[in-house]
Amino acid sequence: MKLADFKLTATDFGIFGQGLQRPECVWVDRDGVWASDARGGVALVRENGDPQIVGTGIGDPNGFSRRPDGSFVVAGLADGGLHVIAPDGKTRKLLDSFDGKPLGTVNFACADGPDRIWLSVMTRAPQWHAALTTATRDGYILRVDNDGARCEIVADGLDLTNEVKVSPDGRYLYAAETLGCRIVRFPIGPGGALGTKEIVGPQSLGRGAYPDGFTFDPFGNVWVTIISQNGLSVIDHKGDLHIVYRDMIAPAVEAMVLGVENRNGVVDHLVACDSPSGPLRLPTSLAFGGPDRRTAYVGSLLVPHLPTFLLPPDLV
Repeated sequence: MKLADFKLTATDFGIFGQGLQRPECVWVDRDGVWASDARGGVALVRENGDPQIVGTGIGDPNGFSRRPDGSFVVAGLADGGLHVIAPDGKTRKLLDSFDGKPLGTVNFACADGPDRIWLSVMTRAPQWHAALTTATRDGYILRVDNDGARCEIVADGLDLTNEVKVSPDGRYLYAAETLGCRIVRFPIGPGGALGTKEIVGPQSLGRGAYPDGFTFDPFGNVWVTIISQNGLSVIDHKGDLHIVYRDMIAPAVEAMVLGVENRNGVVDHLVACDSPSGPLRLPTSLAFGGPDRRTAYVGSLLVPHLPTFLLPPDLV
């Protein structure tokens, strides 16, 4: 099946896990499926049972990833800190300031090997929605080396930086620039310097198509969660955009668009975009797993489980 022909309906989604609290981010590895959890850490999601929480004390655990030693690096959305959860669950704050100032609203911590973390910061303000009320684009990416011994802002002026991930080939750092309605990437240079920002795919994912998270499938495509439209889109390896699923509350999305354009938006604009009866309710993240990496697990803000779907075996 060609990617351009692949569409999902509400009945194509399954349910994985139960009892999660704000599973905003999803990570899949050999130990299983993990999700951030509002109880202060990350959760090992069990298919038919309650999750196992690892870590404590993080304020609204948000974007996270795992290091080769089994520890997790986690962005605390509410506390503005970068945290590390050891394999035994012991939690410590690695960083909460840079150059004598608070980090701002941290969003996602991307572990790149044992000694480097790429940390996305949505805005320098302490709450992300401050970006809705100012024309200043002050999101940035901080490179953290050697357990915080060396830090450097390597990209700045981003319009609400969301998830950041290294491409499978290690050549680029990709980022969701949420209020810009786009996915961008930066070439990774020697020593961890980032090159000039490049737009991935179209200049815009569409009117009111605000991306939150993304991941790479086994075929070189970039899958994107569109939080405002309760949807999923894909940018293929040629740069073409495909809408796979959308459950949009059109008046609410338009109200949010106007709020962003006029920079007088409020959190309630996003809340109103929720589709309470749909399988995806403000989706924020996704990851592929299973023996052939064709099972997708979707993180979101409002459901206590992970919606799932399957890629067809002949997708090209």
